[in-house]
Amino acid sequence: MSIDFRVRDFFSPTEIWTLHRTLEKTQWLPREQLEAYQDRKLREVLNLAYDQVPYYQELFSRLGLHPEDIRGIADLAKLPLLSKRTIRQSGEKLLAARARSFGAKPYKTSGTSGQPIRFYLDRRSNALEFAYYWRYWGWGGYRLGSRFAELSSHYFLARPELAERAYYFQPHLNRLVLNSSQVSVKNCKRMASALRKYHPRFLKGMPSILNFFAHSLKEAKIDDLSFKSVFSTGEVLTDLARALVEKVLNTRILDSYGHMERTVAIAQCPQGGYHVNSDYGILELEEASETTDGGARVRKAIGTSLYNRAMPLIRYDLGDHIEVFPDERDCPCGRTLPLIKAIHGRCEDSILTPDGRCITSLFIVPEFVPGIQFVQFVQTAQDRLQIRVVPAEDWEESSVTALLEYTRRMTGSKLHASVDVVPRQELIRDRSGKIRCVIGLPDREP
Repeated sequence: MSIDFRVRDFFSPTEIWTLHRTLEKTQWLPREQLEAYQDRKLREVLNLAYDQVPYYQELFSRLGLHPEDIRGIADLAKLPLLSKRTIRQSGEKLLAARARSFGAKPYKTSGTSGQPIRFYLDRRSNALEFAYYWRYWGWGGYRLGSRFAELSSHYFLARPELAERAYYFQPHLNRLVLNSSQVSVKNCKRMASALRKYHPRFLKGMPSILNFFAHSLKEAKIDDLSFKSVFSTGEVLTDLARALVEKVLNTRILDSYGHMERTVAIAQCPQGGYHVNSDYGILELEEASETTDGGARVRKAIGTSLYNRAMPLIRYDLGDHIEVFPDERDCPCGRTLPLIKAIHGRCEDSILTPDGRCITSLFIVPEFVPGIQFVQFVQTAQDRLQIRVVPAEDWEESSVTALLEYTRRMTGSKLHASVDVVPRQELIRDRSGKIRCVIGLPDREP
């Protein structure tokens, strides 16, 4: 994640070790045992919410429900969805009475839509996050204490004295932080020197930044870097970006999906499968009726936390779209954690057409058009779409025609699109430093 967490928040060694041992076992459980584990954790959450959280006490009373009426995931539909707007409006009514004893600390989302959400996490949810990443990175060969590098802007923005630095090494974490806001052909040479000096075996970053970094290294003709694994998160990873990063950095990418509120985590194993970490939280998938691209298999993601006692979120509308397989299948890796087909992104990563359709996968268009280093689809009005392109060496005039044609195939002719060629530094970043491929109209969150 792009947030620069305080190390002390994760200093719960006993709890981390216990959860790590649990997660190492649950990933291999037979499906029915894994579902039973989920149901047991869900009952704990429901009972706590009913006993200690004013918002849920009022909700259960209004609906005439008791926790015993929800025996498993299938019964969760008896409760309404929890929207981001409701979290803002409810405030501390969502906070458990014993939140302080659970070690609750306030956090805020990055506010990609301009409206950050304030919420609380406790010691156990922080321990879960640590244990989850320990397991996920372990799939890629990481061992606790291994040296790694991370492309990040938040670390440098929070420390003005380091804002212009290309990198900074943290010996106590064995982490080399590369300044993502300073990625360029010139600066990547200094970053490459640091990578050679400290020799991290793993790299973490958001897909767009990894993509820029790989392009810069390629332009600088730097081809001697390699990693055992690269971990990407925070944005949709396109096939083009994956191919470039894996080629330039002589590695493989293990992609993931998560969010600050910690209800759902999805991680990719070395065999390529996107696994829902159902021992981390509950993912419900509801048909997104407004979504037509991808057909009926594109679903809206609903999350329920299983570990955060300070502020349990039940049936939280994530505003994201997930594509599922038409049938249940197993992964060659042998893990029983369920598989999904693809992550289609946040609700702000979708375009609403004048005829009422919601297009969630414009990010695949550049795969069909040569000469694109990076692209942003920015909806500026209900019937206007600006396509901002950072060109590659093979970009030519015919690329404009092709880009508009492939875009219209998805959006239709009523959404008027135009193409603007821009330098890399003029791409739009959100408050967390992400450079999203698709930027929808504001004020569309659930």
